[in-house]
Amino acid sequence: MCGVSVSQAPISLTNSNMPSSGDTLRYSNAQLSSLGNYTQTGTNYSWNFSTLNFTGQGLRSFKNALSTPYAFFFFGFNEYGEKIADTLGAGPLTLTNYYNYYKKQTSPAAYLADGAGITFSSVPVPNYYSDKDELYMFPLTYPKYDSTTFKFSTSSNTLIPIKYSKTGYRVTVVDGWGTITTPYGTAGCLRVVTTQYSMDSIKNNLIPFPVGFPNYQRSYQWLTTSSKIPFLEITGNLTGGNFTPTQARYRDIPRNVSGISEREDVSGMIMYPNPVKDKLIFDFRDHENYTVAVYDLKGALVKEALNEHIGGTSTGIDVSGLKPGLYVVKVNRDKTVHFLKFIKE
Repeated sequence: MCGVSVSQAPISLTNSNMPSSGDTLRYSNAQLSSLGNYTQTGTNYSWNFSTLNFTGQGLRSFKNALSTPYAFFFFGFNEYGEKIADTLGAGPLTLTNYYNYYKKQTSPAAYLADGAGITFSSVPVPNYYSDKDELYMFPLTYPKYDSTTFKFSTSSNTLIPIKYSKTGYRVTVVDGWGTITTPYGTAGCLRVVTTQYSMDSIKNNLIPFPVGFPNYQRSYQWLTTSSKIPFLEITGNLTGGNFTPTQARYRDIPRNVSGISEREDVSGMIMYPNPVKDKLIFDFRDHENYTVAVYDLKGALVKEALNEHIGGTSTGIDVSGLKPGLYVVKVNRDKTVHFLKFIKE
């Protein structure tokens, strides 16, 4: 469901709005059938995806490259590694400790894919883009059109029986701006469509010559100034000009088990102050029973206020020892789970 938003100005994004060292960013996967019409766009536009159906969650964690297992191969304070998987493949083709690497380039300003690190037979193997893949060119604002090339190949290390390479170009278009609403909240955004046109090839010990195939992928993204990763991202394959979505995920807070309703409005309780320095107060205004707990954005329990509380009174949690940042309060009331966010100063 979409519509026209109130008047505002388009945002502008730079490298400072991209993931950096220490960022651990939670996302939720959404059921594709709940997307609605995601292709509509415009200026000062309002995209409403508040009814996305939650199917599961994941984390994207970024480290400075010097703090990763492949620090020797990927240098620089503007270089970041994201662990993708502990293990890929099976048997003689098992790869472990798989990282993707990204770089914040200053001239020209860009956030680019720089390479990947894998471990095969206990040997760390770096894999590089000989022509970097510029994921975003900055400043990113409306309107904007970029076309950039890339070239990537796995190491020629003879220990690895398969060699993979890809070469092609990426077209990135900022085709709209406005506000977006998801179960996570509402924010000002840019709507970005990025399409990778790639020719991939694979060569192994049995086939001495590379076998090539086209690999066209598209991503619809809604980017904001504060979410670091897309507020919402819909990715899929492009075949003969037809797009088929394969995944949808959005920036989110920790959400729990299926079968329990989740919402942010807790009409019988008020939480204050927000932001908070020392003590977070809960004012229970009805006569129901509650349990309250505080989680960080990694989903770790950091404070448990009450085992059980009868409504009609006030209580508080001492949060003075928490690090500054965004936290999530999980409130259980009967069979309903509510989530509230607060900022620790």
